[in-house]
Amino acid sequence: MPATISDPFGLTATELQALLASDAPYFPELEAARANADALRQAPQTQNVLAETAPLMTTIEQIPQTPYTKYRLFVRNGDRRGYETPYFEKRTRLAGAALRLFLGEHALKDVVQDYLWSICEESNWVLPAHERRIIDLFAAETGFVLAEALSLLGETLDVEVRHRVRQEIERRIFDPYIRFHELLGWYMGGNNWNGVCNGAIAATFLLLEPDPGRVALGVELGLRSLRVYLNTAFEKDGSSTEGVAYWHYGLINFVALSEMLRARTNGAVDLLDSEHLRNVAAYPAKMLLSGSWFASFSDSEETVAFNPGIVTRLAERTGEQSLLNLLAGPVEPSGDWRLSMMLRNMLWWDGRQQEAGRLDDAVLPVGGIVRLVAQTRAGAPVVLAVKAGHNDENHNQNDVGSFVLHVEGENLLTDPGRGLYSREYFGPQRYENIFANSYGHNVPRIAGHLQGTGPEYRGELREVTTAGGYKRAELELGQAYSFKGLASIRRELSIAAAGEDAGTAWLDDVFRFKQGTTGSTGEVEEALITWLEVKLDGSAALIYGKRHTLRLVIEAPEGSQFKLEELREQSEANAKPAVLKRLSFGLPVAPEVHARVRMELLPSGA
Repeated sequence: MPATISDPFGLTATELQALLASDAPYFPELEAARANADALRQAPQTQNVLAETAPLMTTIEQIPQTPYTKYRLFVRNGDRRGYETPYFEKRTRLAGAALRLFLGEHALKDVVQDYLWSICEESNWVLPAHERRIIDLFAAETGFVLAEALSLLGETLDVEVRHRVRQEIERRIFDPYIRFHELLGWYMGGNNWNGVCNGAIAATFLLLEPDPGRVALGVELGLRSLRVYLNTAFEKDGSSTEGVAYWHYGLINFVALSEMLRARTNGAVDLLDSEHLRNVAAYPAKMLLSGSWFASFSDSEETVAFNPGIVTRLAERTGEQSLLNLLAGPVEPSGDWRLSMMLRNMLWWDGRQQEAGRLDDAVLPVGGIVRLVAQTRAGAPVVLAVKAGHNDENHNQNDVGSFVLHVEGENLLTDPGRGLYSREYFGPQRYENIFANSYGHNVPRIAGHLQGTGPEYRGELREVTTAGGYKRAELELGQAYSFKGLASIRRELSIAAAGEDAGTAWLDDVFRFKQGTTGSTGEVEEALITWLEVKLDGSAALIYGKRHTLRLVIEAPEGSQFKLEELREQSEANAKPAVLKRLSFGLPVAPEVHARVRMELLPSGA
């Protein structure tokens, strides 16, 4: 095996062409599986993948339609789901049928060809929400999926179908990428779009382009941009400001491409072999709360599912075994609409899940995130996660200082995650949405002011203590607000790790205002957010979870009482299955004011 190249992202097309001249297959596990498709079909991971699409097979001949009127819904009223639902279902059905055809269900040949043809007939592979782009995320991924279908099924498919797919990929992906890559908004970008698009397109070149020189050029362009992705979408400590869900999405095609290059070059090109990638691989396990629950800062959801094949292979290449905790039972393995990912789930994962590992305290100093772990005297696990950061992050929400209190598989106090993806959510009206602005987060309002938007509105992680009976994280939040009279907000979140109060947490905020300025002091309103049912009792509130009841007590200032606001209209408008609740209380106007809330756990039903 040749020595690994130290800087694979700097390879020229000429150098790549020489390296790719090997006869080694791009996807060796697939070539090995061809020799014994029956054994592959019986494997537990294959049965798991096939089960994902089994409900669709009874109506597999009914191809979902993507007509003009659904395409134009986004322009007319901002709706994305009307067109995107059949768009992705069509690709999911293609994957389910193509896998079964590969595994011996030959009667599905015409069905698969009809799906391939239907996708080729679509006027645009770019989603309506991204219509102004030449190539978007899902056009790039569609190209990869179709190329994978041709590679998987080969001469099983009719010549004219294979020719049509190649023709459409050339027209929609290869030609515009080579000619106009510098005009693509995501090329050289610092977020998940770069990883998704460049990873998919470079992989498609490897699978489908017959000209070795053009293959090498396409890969060179992809690697040049992917260097920027890795260096800017992830902090030096490996953290992603986009959150765990977009960490996963941005990497899936990158890992697939990395393995294709590693296999073809006999290990000389290994994009995953770096200390930075090992830090990146360690990130999601540091955001884990329990099971499939993760700290939901930015536009992440509270629960995240992972492609087991990608996670397993990334753990193998980087040595970061904490990744396997993302697949630990009782988590259900993830489904996926992409044929490319279904194949890798079958061929890179053996279907086994380890037992969940023990969570430890974690600090991401550059990302500004802390996870503190404790347990109640009865042994119930309690996790407190808090974020500093700034308000111009990728998939930003104005959530500096937001935190999550998670107990035994449930968020009792939450960061509610993303709002409904719509035209308004990604436009100038984004921060009118409570799921993007700070009103829907566990952070205060100052003199009626929410947090500001922009990189200058930031928090600072000051100190973290994990030794002894109490664990603490101290932040400074003052710069997150535009109120000119505000001097400082010192926020401390702490949790008792031992003793009578084990598992009890506290929120301590100290607000300081500038002296000698007219109107320098302002009214402060503290806020706590939950999806769960709430009962108020003056300075106390009960939040009812499935296993535990959280009792909140305002210990300072004396005399403060909770108010409850049900954000029903906003929750329904963002297609949330529950109603978000906002608990708040006011503080007296003074040059310095202190708020302290005790958060103690009671048995469920108490």
